[in-house]
Amino acid sequence: MFNNENHTWAKRFISRDKQALEEAIDAFGPSIQTLVKRVLSGAGSAEDAEECVSDVFLAAWHNIEKYEESRASFRTWLLVLSKYKALDLRRKLLRHGDEIIMLRDVEAIQSQCSTEQHALSQESTREIITFVRRMSEPDRSLFWRRYFYYESLDELAAMFGLTKKAIESRLYRCRTALKQALGLTDAEKRGINNGR
Repeated sequence: MFNNENHTWAKRFISRDKQALEEAIDAFGPSIQTLVKRVLSGAGSAEDAEECVSDVFLAAWHNIEKYEESRASFRTWLLVLSKYKALDLRRKLLRHGDEIIMLRDVEAIQSQCSTEQHALSQESTREIITFVRRMSEPDRSLFWRRYFYYESLDELAAMFGLTKKAIESRLYRCRTALKQALGLTDAEKRGINNGR
């Protein structure tokens, strides 16, 4: 699926157009910063979040050849990079910080990350996008907002006029349908169903 805007960003990054990098920071920086702050919530400082956002753009700049326009928009690709950079930083900060982290919290982060890595691997990215696009509303929006933008259950409840329990129930059904669609292993199925 050819999108001229996506193609233009990629082409400019490949040709090392520094103005494109600055424009991308202006265009996508606020969304990336919001996502990074959500992932880092409760870990790290504002400076850590700023550094992570910078790392995202550097990673995109140096790894532009990995971007596949047919799989995702340029913006989505940047947001996926942001999510993984922020998750990596969160684990590092929690591991080295003074906070006492309960084992179950660490395991939840790790299982969510490994499940998401599977879900966003090159073999299944197209399947995920197709699957989510076919979801009916409000499930589609709930899924994206919860798992890709890290919006809280309270925020989603207020936005959609649903109870937290109703949202948890809908998301559970979405994860169950997703694991069936992807044919995940039993261990991966447990990880995806434990994600909140």
